[in-house]
Amino acid sequence: MRISQVFRYFYLGLLLFGFGLILRAGSQVSRTAHHDSAPASIQETMLRLIDPSADALWASVGTEETSHGSKLKAPHTDAEWLKVAGYAQSLVTGAKRLQTPGLPVGATSHSRLADADTPGTRTAAQIRVDIDADPARFRAAALRLEETSNQALIAARVRNVQGLLDAGGALDTICENCHAAYWYPRTPAPRLPSREEFATKASQPSKSK
Repeated sequence: MRISQVFRYFYLGLLLFGFGLILRAGSQVSRTAHHDSAPASIQETMLRLIDPSADALWASVGTEETSHGSKLKAPHTDAEWLKVAGYAQSLVTGAKRLQTPGLPVGATSHSRLADADTPGTRTAAQIRVDIDADPARFRAAALRLEETSNQALIAARVRNVQGLLDAGGALDTICENCHAAYWYPRTPAPRLPSREEFATKASQPSKSK
């Protein structure tokens, strides 16, 4: 084989190797861009930003019961406090995203939400109707989430354990209230029997088993 042919194959191999690196880098950039892009719906915002960050924040500080009694669990190292601040920052970002006017509930109006198999759980279409009926109410709920998340962020930055506990408790209440208003199953309160109905039932002997 001639030397020129050897160099030709060598250069061809370098070109192919370089082309492969370019494709790989492009794929990584594409995945990163997709990950860093703003969530396209309320459901995606909850799944990507709010749920995991809130769970991690709650798990980072609290009271643990041990064989020696109660023990306060809290961040200690610089890295641990930095992580908690990151969780709070993600919550702030997610809360701001929820305030976007017209943000879809799911990818489509028929998107299945979490716990969709639970009887009575609100659908994306039903939640959309509730939000559109009073957008200011939903935005106010998201704004409360943002304010409380900012409190958690400030507490994490100054390493205030009690401030983080207080913000975590408020965060739990805010989440539960919003879920109850828009997502949880709505079961109507049972009708109270009239005096006559109650008297009749009360006078009936109980059936033996």
